[in-house]
Amino acid sequence: MNHGGGKSDASIRWKWFILISCLGTKFLNIGLRKSFGVLLTTLHSQLDIPIWILGLVVSISVSGGDIIGPVVGGFATLCGCRPVVIIGGILLSVGMILASFSRSFLQLVIFLCGFCGLGFGLTNDPPFAVLGQYFHEHFSLANSFAMAGSSLGIMLLGPLTQIFVEIYGWRGAMWLLGALVFHITVFGALLRPPTRTDNLDHFLLQEDEIESANIEDENSDNSCLDCCFSLVRTMDSSLFKDPMFIIIILVSTTIRFSQMAWLIYLVPNVVSKGVPILQASFISTSAGVGDLIGRLLPGVFSSVSGREISSKTVWTFGMCITAVSFALDAMVEPYSGMMVLGFFQGLGIGMTYSSTNVVLFDEFGKERLVNSMGWVRGISGFGRIIGGFVPGFIYRTTHSYRWSYVVLGVIQALGILILNIGQVCFPSKTTT
Repeated sequence: MNHGGGKSDASIRWKWFILISCLGTKFLNIGLRKSFGVLLTTLHSQLDIPIWILGLVVSISVSGGDIIGPVVGGFATLCGCRPVVIIGGILLSVGMILASFSRSFLQLVIFLCGFCGLGFGLTNDPPFAVLGQYFHEHFSLANSFAMAGSSLGIMLLGPLTQIFVEIYGWRGAMWLLGALVFHITVFGALLRPPTRTDNLDHFLLQEDEIESANIEDENSDNSCLDCCFSLVRTMDSSLFKDPMFIIIILVSTTIRFSQMAWLIYLVPNVVSKGVPILQASFISTSAGVGDLIGRLLPGVFSSVSGREISSKTVWTFGMCITAVSFALDAMVEPYSGMMVLGFFQGLGIGMTYSSTNVVLFDEFGKERLVNSMGWVRGISGFGRIIGGFVPGFIYRTTHSYRWSYVVLGVIQALGILILNIGQVCFPSKTTT
């Protein structure tokens, strides 16, 4: 009896390592994406590649990781989250280091879109699936703290990347970033799943399901086709029977469109207004502070209000802040004003991005969290691809990001409209 209690106590202590793992993985994952935005201007000037093409490459790299989300969810269910995240960390590191040796644009595309794209996908959602198992009673609060790692990455890795570029050049900066993101493998190793002896009954696959799958494998001819069928079964496509799931995907697409565009073009937008690039990179810090507060707020609201404020309400409020701050960007010219506006843009994006996981957790429960996150990320990832392309294309046409940010505000307002129509037409029963 004491032995079991010891294991339970150990599991209670271990959940804090899970929280650190999620925070650290998000710090490096999102921080690296922000670093791409800082590198964009340097690559444009030194490689003489149109900025909208570079923006498209970066968005494909990041969105490619999103698009494979459903498959990643299936692999995490079959193989466990720990090996998936470790492999993802290795791919990110190798991709950045190889990209630093690129001698052609094609090589750069292969390393960033291929290696880094897969790495982003494998390290996105699996840590939060384990987090939901350990913090099933306080997921909103734990998710908010873990998502704060994204804000810290935006605040710190943006200016740090610019310093790397000025000292070592863009190749040296990529090499150093590759070494830095290799630490994701360490965070991945911390993702120990709970067991029955830990008195935590929340699993990606229950033991009896695993045994059943093993029996099916023994009765099959172990062909590649059988493996594919097993993977498809674990992807939980039955989620699409719920109309609210479709609504969440559509809203998430508008959020990821705006978030990707903002992440890539924040610094180029400020530079286009006559701000030196080093000062412009520090607006990322202001945005990161807002993003940090925004990512913490959903958990704070949930804890203080006792869940009287629903996750969808926080989601909507965050989108409102984002839409308004994007629309106002066209009218703000002073550096101090851009710092303030960057803060509110980060605040709104942080709230919406952090609330997405909580909305899915509330709607579909902890057991279906990894699959629902995977499907939402996979389909809405196409919004990110477009978001990386559209602002750069508008800039090429108008030589200004003014209309780009107006478009971002309109797209985010569309997300608010879709969510409210969905709630009226398809009232959902919250999963507790």
